Amino acid sequence: MDGIAAVQARVAEICQRFAPPAVPPAATAPTGDAFAAHLRRALGAVGPGADGAGIGGAGAAGAADAWIAEAIARTGAPASWAPGLRTIAEHESSLNPAAANVTASGGNPAATPLGLMQMLPSTFAAHTQPGHTDILNPVDNLSAAIDYIRDRYGDPSSTPGLWALARGAHYVGY
Repeated sequence: MDGIAAVQARVAEICQRFAPPAVPPAATAPTGDAFAAHLRRALGAVGPGADGAGIGGAGAAGAADAWIAEAIARTGAPASWAPGLRTIAEHESSLNPAAANVTASGGNPAATPLGLMQMLPSTFAAHTQPGHTDILNPVDNLSAAIDYIRDRYGDPSSTPGLWALARGAHYVGY
């Protein structure tokens, strides 16, 4: 059994023991096979989408502006949030929508920040929009992050990272 298969089995076991609160099926966190697929893709075991565009590297910088614009339109957030969201994404994932911070999870795959905005799977699930449940899809990830930022901080400038940068300090994750 490879490491991801072991994680997949553990996630399935945990999900069976702890029933999540009732949420629409489209807004649930990836579990079992889906979670393993997300983790494999984030760790590079599965390549990027068919077009391969915008997955890290030089192409991601231009693509990020389009992803942010689409997420802002989808969520109804003010257009003025775009620069702050881009700065957060730059610091969180270097604009890589397939980023996975395994180190930050302390070895706990369910606590692995994933995607462009480095969202925990549980936070992503709590803030995802119906029909937009792919944590590694940059627009889905941004849309959930916008909802989370709106609920927790009010706007991007109030997140710990942007607040610190505005005062000349080092970025702090949100």
